[in-house]
Amino acid sequence: MRKSAPDFSLEGKVTLVTGASRGIGRACALACAAAGSDIVLGVRDVAASAGLIAEIEGAGRKVLPVELDIPKKAHIAQAVDAAVSAFGRIDVLVNNVGVAPGNLAELVEEKDLD
Repeated sequence: MRKSAPDFSLEGKVTLVTGASRGIGRACALACAAAGSDIVLGVRDVAASAGLIAEIEGAGRKVLPVELDIPKKAHIAQAVDAAVSAFGRIDVLVNNVGVAPGNLAELVEEKDLD
């Protein structure tokens, strides 16, 4: 008996990607757009994201860039509010932001994450 492949369609969904300006975050944003999702781009510098915005729009998806610097808690609330205002909801969160506290992973404490 053949098992069917999982459906990775995000058609009609809204995805918020943090750390979306480069690397894994950029790839996740593009992959989610290719899978049919509209994208909320969480980036530190909205102006520097013009190329990524154009790529997502070129894929036929809506995109909302929002200034999002995760250590700034106010940015988080503003980004979510902007996404809900523009799209009505957030269906998927790709929490990609990486922070390196400067010590080995096994020595990281909660205060390092704060």
